[in-house]
Amino acid sequence: MGLPSYVVNFDELSDLIKDYLETGIKVDVGNITFSTKDMERLLEDIKGKIQGVNYNDLITALNALGVKLDGLSGNLGISGTQKIYGKMLEVPAVAGEHIIEFTASSNSKLTGITYSQSSWRYEDSWDLVVGEEKLFTQTRTKEYGEHKYFNVFYPIDGVIKFIYNNTSGSSKIVWVDFNILEGVSE
Repeated sequence: MGLPSYVVNFDELSDLIKDYLETGIKVDVGNITFSTKDMERLLEDIKGKIQGVNYNDLITALNALGVKLDGLSGNLGISGTQKIYGKMLEVPAVAGEHIIEFTASSNSKLTGITYSQSSWRYEDSWDLVVGEEKLFTQTRTKEYGEHKYFNVFYPIDGVIKFIYNNTSGSSKIVWVDFNILEGVSE
């Protein structure tokens, strides 16, 4: 359950958001590109909610940013094939650890992890172990699914374990997506 929030003077906030969106975002990150399809879809979803903003100009600016961000991975010297592997775990109404294991191919890096669950209890948490290294410890579950990005890709040497700590003892289904960069060459 999220914490409620409110804005006292929404008209002032609306004007600030409108000015911010109209003037654009100035970013200079060199010759880099990335796909802006998700951002464009989200902008289409909120198009009618803030009056007076030209979303077509904003989408054009995002595409220009996308063209620049595409070269980032090449500039970093890391290449490979991005893949996502999904796993599901039926957690019984039994307190304790419940584990999803995944073995990645050699020369791979973990770039992120996404998880969601069919029901939420504040007592529950999860751990992430790659090989012998515990990367996440007692990470609190959220009411809605969540993605954790790795700012520095983590090399995989063996098995990845997603450990669901079912402290509440309630039954649920847990979904986990492992974001893996395979065939990495640096």
